[in-house]
Amino acid sequence: MENNQFEIQIAELSRAKLPLWKEFPDFELYMDQLVNLGNRYLQLLQETEITPSMINSYVKKGIMHRPNKKRYDTANVAELVVISLLKSIYSLDAIKKGLHDATSQTSIDDAYDYFATSFNQTLDEITDKCFTFKLDTQEDPLLLTEQFSIHAVIYKIIGEKLINLLAHDKNH
Repeated sequence: MENNQFEIQIAELSRAKLPLWKEFPDFELYMDQLVNLGNRYLQLLQETEITPSMINSYVKKGIMHRPNKKRYDTANVAELVVISLLKSIYSLDAIKKGLHDATSQTSIDDAYDYFATSFNQTLDEITDKCFTFKLDTQEDPLLLTEQFSIHAVIYKIIGEKLINLLAHDKNH
């Protein structure tokens, strides 16, 4: 495997940033708009695209709140981004509980912004090759869980990129 190819993959990953709450549209969206927006936000972070059936499933299972007359709001966008990232490492039931726990302690916009900011900072540290993870057992267990989750998602993304590069090298 060429290290240069991996460096290119990491550089591409460093361009990925989760939007903050204030960057989301402040108007309601229809399903196709929500799907397109979610896929655009996550295009550098995951290979599987979001589909309408996925969103319907999340709503049916109570992971995302129900749309208002088939229109999705800002909270739905935030929920979709978080669910899409976390479903690669957690069951949907665990994500549902985590979202409930996070929003029971603070507003959904603050909970999302904390997640997005932490995710973006961690991604910056990892792609700059200067990351550290300090385990503070005195920290709020919910915030500690979010930190572990963010690291797990990012490490999984990087691991998948490495696996794809190895597979590509074997085929050539």
